[in-house]
Amino acid sequence: MSNEKVNDIDGYRFIGQGYNVVTVGRKKGVALNLTNPQDMIKLMSNSEKIKDTVVVTSGGTTTFVAPILYKKPAGIITFGGTPESHLGIVGRNFRVPIVMTLTLEGCDSIPDGTPLLMECDGKLGRVYAKLPE
Repeated sequence: MSNEKVNDIDGYRFIGQGYNVVTVGRKKGVALNLTNPQDMIKLMSNSEKIKDTVVVTSGGTTTFVAPILYKKPAGIITFGGTPESHLGIVGRNFRVPIVMTLTLEGCDSIPDGTPLLMECDGKLGRVYAKLPE
């Protein structure tokens, strides 16, 4: 990953970067941590919420995340996996912003409800958050 200094964007503070799956530019959404299939099923029952949700999950090989792609979430962030994984391959076809193997900087988690900005250009995807002071 790059060590270059990253500037904040429009009130969003840079919190980390990982592998970008598909070049789609900038996308805003609200973080929701999902850890199991039951969490995903609950989210999938709320079509309006999905459009504004950035799913945050531990691994890119979590196949329980893939079914939400056809409902077009605001984005997906994983702390593991690669763009060559199942989620990455399928995600490219749906053009959903996905940042994989996110390395956080200046914080150790992304709490539910955090407003996020994903910047998905080039090989690296960057994540920014509106965090309380």
